[in-house]
Amino acid sequence: MSKIKRTREQLEKRREEIKKQLGEVNEDERVELDTDMEEQAIQMEQHEVSVTMEANLHKELVQIEERLAEMDAEE
Repeated sequence: MSKIKRTREQLEKRREEIKKQLGEVNEDERVELDTDMEEQAIQMEQHEVSVTMEANLHKELVQIEERLAEMDAEE
């Protein structure tokens, strides 16, 4: 198997992993806030982490899509 083909397969696999993770992050966002203020504070911190993680996953996904497009253009 050529190096380019292996790279493409790795990028496609990672793209699918990212899409799955983004789906999981979106499901986690649908939780209602607890009535306890301390628990709400924890939930809000977790939300901030989720938002950052989602943004990073989107950036990585864009990079992968760009690289796959470059590979298509090179063929």
